[in-house]
Amino acid sequence: ALRLSRGPERRSTCVGPSIASMLKLLLASLAVSSASVLEPKKAAQPALRLRGGGGLGSAILTMSAAAAGSTGALMYIGKEDLASLLWLNLNQWPADKMLGSAVVGWAVGKFICARNGLAKEYCQLNIVPMLLMILANVMGGGPMTANLLPACFTAAYVYVGFVED
Repeated sequence: ALRLSRGPERRSTCVGPSIASMLKLLLASLAVSSASVLEPKKAAQPALRLRGGGGLGSAILTMSAAAAGSTGALMYIGKEDLASLLWLNLNQWPADKMLGSAVVGWAVGKFICARNGLAKEYCQLNIVPMLLMILANVMGGGPMTANLLPACFTAAYVYVGFVED
C-alpha cells in the first residue's frame, strides 16, 4: 500500500471561523461570481496575444503565475530560502512537496486562463483563495508584512475581475 508521509504533525493554534463557515463563504463567492456573463471571444484577441498585447489582465495573471510557479517549484525542491527571497523575505514558505506541487498547479491554471483570454473570470474567482490566505495569516498571528504582497495581488485581481473592461 502506498503511504504518503506529511512530516511531523502541525497543530494550528489559531482560533477563528469554523470549516463550515469557511465553506459557506467559498460557496457564496462561487455563486456570486458564476452569475457574471461570459462575453464571446473577440476575433482580435488571439491576434493581440500573439504579439504580446493581451491586455493588462493577462499581464497581471501571467506575472502572478510566474511568481506562483517559481515559488511552488522552489518549495518542492526544498529551496525555501530562495522561495522566501522571491517574496522579498516578507513571506516564509516551507519545503513541502505536497504544498509545492499544489502551488505549481495553481500557477498552471493561471497560465491557461491568461493564455485563453479568461483573466477577468479567473481573477474574480481567485480573490477567494487570496483572501483566505490573508485571513489564515492574520488569524494565525503571523506578521502583517506577510500580507503585503498577497494584498497587492488581491487588489490587482479585484481591478482585473471587476473594474477593467
